[in-house]
Amino acid sequence: MKNVKLAGKVGSTDQEAAEEFKKYLLSIIYEKGYMEEQVFNADETGLFYKNVGKRTYVMQMASKTPGFKSFKDCATLLLCANAKGDFKCKPLMVHRAQNPQALRGKNLNRMPVHWRWNKKAWMASKIFWDWFHNCFIPEAERYLHGKNLAFRVLLILDNAPVHCREELENAHPDIEVLFIPPNTASLIQPLNQGVIKAFKAHYTRELYSKAFEALSANEETTMMDYWKSVTIRNVIDYISTAWDSVKQATINNCWGNVWPDCVKIFEGFEGVTENITSSVKNIMHIAQQISGEGFSDMKEGDVEEILAEAAVEPTNKDLDEIAKQGNGVSDDEDGESQPETPRIIPLTAAKIAEWNSALEKIFNDMEKCDPVPERSLMFKRLTSTAFIPYAETLKDLRQKAKRVRLKQFFKPDWEGKLLTPSPNWENQTPEAELPDLTGHPP
Repeated sequence: MKNVKLAGKVGSTDQEAAEEFKKYLLSIIYEKGYMEEQVFNADETGLFYKNVGKRTYVMQMASKTPGFKSFKDCATLLLCANAKGDFKCKPLMVHRAQNPQALRGKNLNRMPVHWRWNKKAWMASKIFWDWFHNCFIPEAERYLHGKNLAFRVLLILDNAPVHCREELENAHPDIEVLFIPPNTASLIQPLNQGVIKAFKAHYTRELYSKAFEALSANEETTMMDYWKSVTIRNVIDYISTAWDSVKQATINNCWGNVWPDCVKIFEGFEGVTENITSSVKNIMHIAQQISGEGFSDMKEGDVEEILAEAAVEPTNKDLDEIAKQGNGVSDDEDGESQPETPRIIPLTAAKIAEWNSALEKIFNDMEKCDPVPERSLMFKRLTSTAFIPYAETLKDLRQKAKRVRLKQFFKPDWEGKLLTPSPNWENQTPEAELPDLTGHPP
């Protein structure tokens, strides 16, 4: 699936790619015995956290005033949950400010979101890499150990450039990452099948409810006054409440399209849609109780527009600009910067073979120079035993490489043309076999 060539218009080709991926995903799940608790999906979404609809008086007046962004500010959220739906990772929030006034003096590590930042409030590869290592892995590991399950994870991501594809393929021995083919996320990505929309419906309802409470408590307060008073700390609380409100059954049902057997309480897509429709009506009911200012005549389409907001896709130029900034990890409570997670070089067969050759050279030098043969032999035996996990990884990487070459040779692309091998394919020099570091005869 990593080498499928996608071409042509968005439509039947994307549907075919989606169907192929679903078959491939199920083959991986059943072949390797993944359970519903061990399969995760993560995805980004945009959140204009003060958006109350373009037709409202608040937004119309705000758009005419300087600093309009303060009325309709945005952030990027990364949400992640497992197929069973009983575990949701703490949301990651990428904001424009490193240390907003409302969060001064707060311990960012204890907030209900993982706080990251850059000037565009966009997801960046360094932020995603940091989330994978410092947020996702510890949370998933604690959850699975609490369930008395092995820490084996299958993580499904879309093909966004910021998802560090090369690095993630061998980033952790117990985590396998699958990437959805381009232009198919709306068809098969579980979080896109209703989870994100349900979250936004809960968030919008919370936002409107708090506004109605503020106006009811003080008749002199206007919606403009209330909107100016909402801080990023309030927004984080609303995000936490909304994410907690997304039901297990909603998440589990949204996996039905790619993994039907994992759905335990089947409500189907219609059930998920019905729940979201109910939330939309609830939002409209609250809005209609807010007298005047464009809320009383709010239409269903106005709410749907708010729920349909997606994450902004940065261009390559944007990504280059973001890369020049920090990794987006904010300062902690004591004002000391958290250590940046190193972006490792991908673990390849060539790299392990290089280590193996270096060890062989060390072993030969010891045999020549050490006057005590038993000592050098003991070192070789212990080191060779310790190197076995890398020798096994090398074997797996070479097997994967062979399968990739076979797929490239035999697999037709989506334009109906057979791939042709390189003219020198049969004459390529085979890789030299590594010496056996285990000490066992071949």
